[in-house]
Amino acid sequence: MSNISGVSSSGNNILVTEGQVSDLQSKAVSVELKNGAMLSGKVLSVTDLEGEKIASIDIGNATISAKLSEGMGLKEGQTLMFAVRGASADSVSITPLFENTSIYQSTLRALEAAGLEVNNESLQMVKDMMEAGLPIDKSSLLEMSKNLNTFSDTSIQTLVEMKSLNIPINENNIEQYTSYKNYEHQVTNEMSSIIDELPKAFDLLMERGNTSAAVNLYGNVLKLFGGELSSEGLQNDVNTTPLSPEKAVEGSAENEEGPSLGLLGEKEITAESRQSAADRALALLQGQSDTPKENGEKGLNGQLRLSNDFLDNLQNLNISDKTLQSLAKDLALGNTDASKTLFKELANAFESADLSNPVELASFKKLFSSEEFKGLLKENITDQWLLRPGDVEKKENIDNLYQRLGAQAKGLLDAISDTLGPQSKLAQSANNLSNNLDFMNQLNQMFQYVQLPLQMAGQNANGDLYVYRNKNKKMSEDGSVSAILHLDMDNLGPIDVYVKMKDMKVTTNFYVADDSVLDLINDNIHILNDRLEKRGYSLSVNLMLHGDESGENDAVDELLSVSRTPLLTTNSFDARA
Repeated sequence: MSNISGVSSSGNNILVTEGQVSDLQSKAVSVELKNGAMLSGKVLSVTDLEGEKIASIDIGNATISAKLSEGMGLKEGQTLMFAVRGASADSVSITPLFENTSIYQSTLRALEAAGLEVNNESLQMVKDMMEAGLPIDKSSLLEMSKNLNTFSDTSIQTLVEMKSLNIPINENNIEQYTSYKNYEHQVTNEMSSIIDELPKAFDLLMERGNTSAAVNLYGNVLKLFGGELSSEGLQNDVNTTPLSPEKAVEGSAENEEGPSLGLLGEKEITAESRQSAADRALALLQGQSDTPKENGEKGLNGQLRLSNDFLDNLQNLNISDKTLQSLAKDLALGNTDASKTLFKELANAFESADLSNPVELASFKKLFSSEEFKGLLKENITDQWLLRPGDVEKKENIDNLYQRLGAQAKGLLDAISDTLGPQSKLAQSANNLSNNLDFMNQLNQMFQYVQLPLQMAGQNANGDLYVYRNKNKKMSEDGSVSAILHLDMDNLGPIDVYVKMKDMKVTTNFYVADDSVLDLINDNIHILNDRLEKRGYSLSVNLMLHGDESGENDAVDELLSVSRTPLLTTNSFDARA
């Protein structure tokens, strides 16, 4: 509610000091003005003084002058109750109470018509609903009151905001909405948890002596990530291997015409990242000295080394020679094609396997227990669940990602619940991911919003992309389109990118954490400018640091913002109060 601030002396030499109003002539203390104190006053006049509205208010045996805050309306002759909200040695802030207004009477009548008890909670409910522009007819109030009783641990404000945003009110949506409001919504968090917990779950089942359940758990995972659900490819003509920092900054000739997030790559370029893919492949094939000897350890430049024992086991499972010959080379090149083929063949092998045969069960147990399989599984899931910067160019890639991710998350939840139970940590992570995806799907029925789980060089990042809405339309009144991209990156920190495009003009504002990130973007912004110019666009860029007032995620803040209309307006006072 609007405040009246800057209270000062007027008329009878009134002085505000130490939270009290004093009459200098009589030296008597007339009114306490401590925080929370209430006082009654009559508006004597409202005048304009140098562009500001000043109200003269009679508070009994003293008159005060008060500067009205923007949007605050008072009329001469009104008698109001005020609450002191702030008091210092030289100023006081007072707020007209809600009970003064004709809105209060409307609230009482609305509650009475709905047959609801008048108490602090019901008054606050109606007030919040009116401020959010929601109707307060009988059915609307009864529905909101029912929600308050059903979800008693949820604040009135949260329920009203969800209703205002047309988000269905249920337990899962409340949990997800709260996570989004608290910036704990990133799908990459649950993805990482699932990837880390899967091997632990397998090992736990093995330790318990439940070999069959452990093998079936990974067998179901194979079906999800090596079967039909994994076949939704990305529609991308560019190299889909993760960008090294060097490539992220320099760009790729094959992707010259596409949009690039290359400016957001790592700043530091290590000597290892400069080594060509051909050198890495040659080093692995020649068995150079820095290739570890232990099974499943990382080889040159962090690539997984496959032991002869692991390869022999794959042969026993009837994996084709062609796949085995390609696997080591592709791993050295950072290419996942052979790994995908391997998982498809393994999924088929598991589907046709007779696990009642001790020999076949032992082969899969040995496979799933190996460090090589765990490493390949992690890379395979990561590859299917994360987008590379070049993938974002085409909308089909994002659609395919979420179709695949949604089906795999639900399949994982079923498989994990059957083997470990629904209360296990892994099952809860899968359930949270599935609920997050369902919630995001509901948001997409109303808003242009999507999360972008990104696989960058040396790290994963989460992005939030929100296109501004104007009465649920993505086009603004002047024909421009505006959007926010928020990125969370380990080394660069939070980055907010505001983009506005009208005709062929693109205006971009970067908000970053510190000067070093500003320097990095400034040194490489010409890459983005050159690419846009080739497409006929002109670019205007502003580089700024995040202000202290900025939220943790401006894209989510804008997405879930609810327009509130102050109830205290020029005509909202009851002069008879």
